[in-house]
Amino acid sequence: MKKGFCIILVLLLLTAVMPSAVANDTSVSFADVLATDWYAAVVSYAASTGYAIGGNGYFRPNAAVTRGEFTTMLAHILCPEGIPDSIPDSGFGDVPQSEFYARPVAWAYASGLVSGTSEDSFSPEDKIRREDMALIILRAEDLPALQDYPFVEAGRQFCDDDQISSYAREAIATLQRQGLLSGDTFGRVNPKQSLTRAEAAAVLSHIQMYVSGHTHSYSAAETVSPSCTASGLQYYRCGCGSFYGEYAAPALGHDYVLAQTDRETWTETYCCSRCGDSFSQSLPGQKPKQIYDGDSLLTNEEILSYIDRLQQMYPDLISSYVGGLSVWKAPIRVVSLGKGNRYIFMNGNIHGNETVTTNYLLKVLDTYAYAYATETTVGGYSIKPLLDCFTIVMIPCSNPDGRLLVLSGYDTKNNGNGVNLNRNFPTNWVYDSSGLYGPSAGSEPETQAILEVLGRYPFELVLDCHTSGNVIYYADYDCSSELRNRSYSIATALSQESGYRLYLYEASAGMANYARHPYGVPGLTIEMYPYTSGVIDCTRFSEWVWPKLDTMPAIAMSYLK
Repeated sequence: MKKGFCIILVLLLLTAVMPSAVANDTSVSFADVLATDWYAAVVSYAASTGYAIGGNGYFRPNAAVTRGEFTTMLAHILCPEGIPDSIPDSGFGDVPQSEFYARPVAWAYASGLVSGTSEDSFSPEDKIRREDMALIILRAEDLPALQDYPFVEAGRQFCDDDQISSYAREAIATLQRQGLLSGDTFGRVNPKQSLTRAEAAAVLSHIQMYVSGHTHSYSAAETVSPSCTASGLQYYRCGCGSFYGEYAAPALGHDYVLAQTDRETWTETYCCSRCGDSFSQSLPGQKPKQIYDGDSLLTNEEILSYIDRLQQMYPDLISSYVGGLSVWKAPIRVVSLGKGNRYIFMNGNIHGNETVTTNYLLKVLDTYAYAYATETTVGGYSIKPLLDCFTIVMIPCSNPDGRLLVLSGYDTKNNGNGVNLNRNFPTNWVYDSSGLYGPSAGSEPETQAILEVLGRYPFELVLDCHTSGNVIYYADYDCSSELRNRSYSIATALSQESGYRLYLYEASAGMANYARHPYGVPGLTIEMYPYTSGVIDCTRFSEWVWPKLDTMPAIAMSYLK
C-alpha cells in the first residue's frame, strides 16, 4: 500500500545527515507568497526554521509534495541531531544512496512510518495524498518526540468522509481533533488530493513547534504606508522569523488641486498632489461642442479616443470601464451615459463587418451628452429629464478583432477565433461542427464581457444594433404573450419614427434573445442600414442611418418612463 507524508517540498535542502533546525531572527519572504495570504505565517516559519525552503525567490505554495520530499522533511523535524549511522539502508531499488531522500527513507522505513509500494520499490517521486500524510503523522506520534500530542478540538465529520480510505479514517479523525488537519471552506477534507506545499507548511508548523517547544509571540513591526486608495499593510512578526500582514492603516484619500484649464474642450483638470490621479470636469458657465460627425470608418484606437474625449468633456454624465479583453487582447469598453437609476443597454459591432453600428452609438453618446449639457432637444425630445431618470449603458464595439479584420480588407462577421458571437449566447445555443458557434455557450471572451454587463445592471430594455435591412426583430416565438406584447409596443413606437418593418423570428443563441431569456426584458434587434451584403459603407451614415434613428434612445426612454 502506497504511503506518503504530505509535507512541504524541499528541493535544495538536503544532505545525507540532516542539520538541526534552529530558529533565527531572519524572516524569509517569497515573490509568490503575499503577507496577507492565509499561509504567510506558516510558510515564513517553515523557511526560517529550515524544514522547507524555496528556490530562486519562489516558494510555489500550490505545488504538490512527493514521498521522498516528505520523508526528508519528517526526518529534519524529528531527527534534529541527524539520522543515526546505525539505521540500515532501506533496500528499495528506486532509492539510490546518492539521492537526498535516501537516508530519510531508510529512517522512516526502519521506524515503521512508511512502507514500500512493492517489495523493492518506494516510488519516491510520486505525489503524496492528504490521507496518506495523515496516516504517517499518526504513526510518527508513537515516536518519543511526538508522544502525548494533545487534542485541542472536538471531533467532527467532513462532508466527504465517505471518500476516505478505510486505512486512513482513524488517522484523519485523530489529526482533526489535534488541530493538524482541517477541511476546506465547503467542509471537505479532500483525502485523495495531493497535499500542497502551503498545506504541508500548515501541518508541519504545529509539529515543529511541539518538538522545539516554541510558541509564537507576534508583535507589530513595520508598516507599508497606505496610498490614496489602498489601506496600509501592517506587519506582525515573531522572533522565529514567522510573519504575516493585515491591511490595518486606512487609505489617505485623494487631495485634488486644479492642474490645468483647457478652453478648447471647456474642461478643468484636477490632479491629486499625492499620487497624480486626475479627473476632469466642465468649466463653469461654458457649454461643450459636438465633436463626432459619424461619416468615417474608425479604427479601434480612434473609437477609444472619442470615448475618452467625450468622457473628459462630460465627466459627470459619461463614465466608462474596460469590461473585458477580446481574443487578441483588445479592450472592450463599456460606456455609461446618464444619471438615472433605470437602465437601457445598447450593443454595437458584435459582427465585425457591421462597423456602422459603432458610428451610431458614438453619435448617440456625443449628441445626447451635448443636448443634456445645453438643455436642448433631439428630434423634439428634451434629453436632460430623460437622462436624469435613465442611464444608457453601451458597448460601442463588442468585437474589436472582427473590426480589425474588416479594416485589414476581410469581410467577416466573426471574432478572432472565427466564432459568430451572436450565436454564442447560452439561450438556445447548439453545437456546430464547423466551430462557427464556438466550442460551448458563452465560450468567447467578448460574449463573456457582454454577459457580465447584462448581469450587472437591472436593464428594462436591450437594443442590439445590427445591419442590414431596415427592420426591427422585436421578439421570438418562445416569448410569453406578455413579453411579446410589451416588445411589440416599444418596437411600434420606434417603427413609426424610423419607418422600419417589424418581425417575429425563431429563437437563437443571440444577444437580444438572451435578454428575453432568462431576464424577461424586451430585446430588440435593430437592422439599421438598407439591405446590402458585405461591409457597410460608413460614409453614408449621416444620410441613411442617423436621420431615421437619431431619436431611438429618446423614444425608448419616453416610452418606458
